[in-house]
Formats: sequence, C-alpha cells, structure tokens
Amino acid sequence: MNSNFGNSFLLVLAIGLTACASEKATAEPAVQASEPEQAASTKPDAEAKAEFVMALDGEGLRLVNSETGSTRLLPFGTDRTTTETAIAKQLGAVANRSSNEECGAGPMEFSVFGNFIGNFQDDLFVGWDLRDGDKKATLTTMSGVGIGMTRSEMAESVAFDIYEDSTIGTEFQTGGDEPGGFFGLFDGDAPDAKITDLWAGTNCIFR
Repeated sequence: MNSNFGNSFLLVLAIGLTACASEKATAEPAVQASEPEQAASTKPDAEAKAEFVMALDGEGLRLVNSETGSTRLLPFGTDRTTTETAIAKQLGAVANRSSNEECGAGPMEFSVFGNFIGNFQDDLFVGWDLRDGDKKATLTTMSGVGIGMTRSEMAESVAFDIYEDSTIGTEFQTGGDEPGGFFGLFDGDAPDAKITDLWAGTNCIFR
C-alpha cells in the first residue's frame, strides 16, 4: 500500500513538472516576440534624418521633406533660437544681427542671412524679408515665386494686387485681405518687370 502511494505521488509530481515545462515553453516565444518591438522603439526617427528644403510662406517659413514631399510650417511666433537654427541649416550661420527702435510696429531685431532677414520682437519670429543682391538666397514660395521672377510669370501662378499709391515702388500683395499673404516689389510696371523684394509678417518698412 505504501508502494502504491509512492508510485502515485511520483506520477503526480511528474505530471506537474511536465505542465510547468509546457507553460515555460509557451511563455518564452511571447518574450522573444517583444524584442523586435523593443528594437523598433529605440530605432532613430526617420523624420530626424530627412533632408528639408525651406520655402517662403505668408505665415512664416515652410519646411519641405525632400524625400516625401510632406511639409510643416515654422510659424510666426516661434522662438528666435529655434527659428535661427532652422534657417541656418539652409542658409548658413547668421551673418550679423541688428535692431531698430523706430519701426512702425515697435522696436524690432533682425537676424541677417545673406539677403534673407528674419524679423523678431520679444525674441519671437514675426516676419521675414528677402532682397535682391550679390548674396542671393535661392528661396521661393511653394508656388515658385522668388527674386527675379517677372510680373507676367508670377501672374501665371499666383493672383496678386498692385498698390497704386505705394510710395516705395511697384508694390504688390497676394492673398487679398485673408491672412497668409505676402508682399513684394517689382522693378517697374511692364510685364517683364522683375521681383526685387519679398516680405511677409511684421516688417520695418518706412513709407
């Protein structure tokens, strides 16, 4: 009777050990399956590696992913450090900084990148200005409007209005009364007159 009890005990023990081993075997693949997920979570973000091209925008600057074509806005109101860093990746380091206490919109500071100027108030990005010159920044809007484009060429891609009474030259504006438009100057009234200046946001222009 003791022998039978011993045999029964060993049988139950063996079954228990077999069950534990089976549970362990089925649990291990679940741990292994999580490893690729963990690796994916530590993989560098592809967005961070992508190359961006900067475009002019009436609401700030637009960064275009050169691989996917997707865009994201660097809007007016962005802090100065972030704005300057983004511009420097496209145009090189800031050439110089200046300020003007007598602007119509109030005191303003400027970061100069060749012929492109970023405007700041209270360390916030509030406007930009692109001018013709020796150090041309090859920047355009998403629709291709840039320095040197003729009036007739611009008319084919963007609607604009001319300020007949402007005191600073042949001045135009896109977007009408809607937000997000930009401004500029032609070097004359003829169809082949070229764009010499573009700007958007808050600027220091004396009329």
